[in-house]
Amino acid sequence: MNKILNIFSAAVIFLMFLSCTKNYEKYNTDPYAVQSEDPSVLLPTMIDALMYVQQNDSQMIDQMVGTLGGYFTLANRWGGQNFDTFNASDSWNAIPFNTVYEDIFSNYFTIKEITQGAGHWYALASLVKAAAMMRVADCYGPIPYSKVQKGLMYVEYDSNEEVYQHIIEDLSYAVDVLYAYNAAVPSSKPLGTSDLLYGGDYALWARLGNSYILRAAVRSGDKDAALKAINHSAGLISDNSQNAMMDPGIQPNPYQLASSSWGDLRVNASIVDYMTGYNDPRMSAYFTKSSFSGATDRYIGMRSGAQSFEKADVAGYSLPNLSAASKLPVFLAAETQFLLAEAALNGWTGDDAGALYAKGVTLSMEQYGVSGADAQKYLSDDTSTPASHDNDPGPSGVSTSYSRKTTVKIAWDNAADNAVKLEKIITQKWIANWQLGIEAWTEYRRTGYPELCPVINNLSAGTISSANEAKGLRRLRYPYTEKDLNSSNCQNAINSFLGGRDDESVDLFWVKK
Repeated sequence: MNKILNIFSAAVIFLMFLSCTKNYEKYNTDPYAVQSEDPSVLLPTMIDALMYVQQNDSQMIDQMVGTLGGYFTLANRWGGQNFDTFNASDSWNAIPFNTVYEDIFSNYFTIKEITQGAGHWYALASLVKAAAMMRVADCYGPIPYSKVQKGLMYVEYDSNEEVYQHIIEDLSYAVDVLYAYNAAVPSSKPLGTSDLLYGGDYALWARLGNSYILRAAVRSGDKDAALKAINHSAGLISDNSQNAMMDPGIQPNPYQLASSSWGDLRVNASIVDYMTGYNDPRMSAYFTKSSFSGATDRYIGMRSGAQSFEKADVAGYSLPNLSAASKLPVFLAAETQFLLAEAALNGWTGDDAGALYAKGVTLSMEQYGVSGADAQKYLSDDTSTPASHDNDPGPSGVSTSYSRKTTVKIAWDNAADNAVKLEKIITQKWIANWQLGIEAWTEYRRTGYPELCPVINNLSAGTISSANEAKGLRRLRYPYTEKDLNSSNCQNAINSFLGGRDDESVDLFWVKK
């Protein structure tokens, strides 16, 4: 009933603006009537693909694949085939591809048809499509994108570089339209409460789109796109009040559900070790303390990738400190500053990379309620380094120790070389982006930072060599469904873009050599 009332209310508001807004047609060409297939009903499913709230999708995509980013560890073995031991089953491997394609493209093309490919609904659908499909591209590499049509999903692949170019183009188009629409009718929030991210606020959506462009541009090395996003009048997500945080609504937070109720998720050793070594004041906001006997006074993370263990034996590791109502991060103001810092480090702007780095840390501290004085104390720490993982409690027969090699410190050093500065930026971005596992995995593969504990057992049967197992999975192999139903196009992509190998050891184009 609430959804029906929301749609009806939105329609009434739209009709009011139609009658009173002089430039309405310029910014919105589709009518403000509730239609048989209403964009306001279709868009929420698309938006969910930016960071899944639905518990099964979250577990199979953001949690399973996202554990490769060093925030969480899977505390269940599910029969022995897992991403974290490099031997995920074909069915699991297909889910991050197929689920997103189904949620995005069927709704996108319906909206495109309703709107005749114009107006604010189509712009928002284009933004969400681009942002969600960037996550798929970051998992698999080359994918079908520009040639996908309504009713025609099994098409030729774009190269990974081309996918990024098209994503930036779609985001740029969407930002321009949404920014113009909001400028014309700033009080209009068409999607309203159906939008669990921004409540229909197009000014914030335009900022989000620009921020995604900056992320894609920095990753792909596209200076022109980065500068366009930086200088766009719509702005970037630059303040915590603008953070894109997904409200779980009537559903429980899926990370809280999987960890506290199902017992399938624990905090990863790497994030705990880094923050312990740094004496990071955000730890109490991120984690609960261990429940292992004799160790309840500290945070203990679980190393990833053990071949087998009893679930009860890992129950004592720290949990994410979340409630059922906790919002899920999609894009944070802190990340924007770290992206700007990297752009400055690249020489793309004349800005001070160190000042932007400090602002990113400060924004993250503010987000989690850390005082300004404590944030400044943290930023001035030029001695602390990430901790190693030594002899923690855990399941019998499973190695828990790891001696970390990095000595990266917190305080910015203008005299340091760019490799040291980049490690600082990525390390602090990783800490600030807590819970954004796929993004963390992507940046780890791109830069090699932070230093994650390698998996305990490599079950890839040689696909990931012992020499490279510390680097982890470099991508996911293509789904069996693509090989069965889109076989020639899939094989052409493998031959043309992946050197003839569809396996988890192949680096994607944005990896720093």
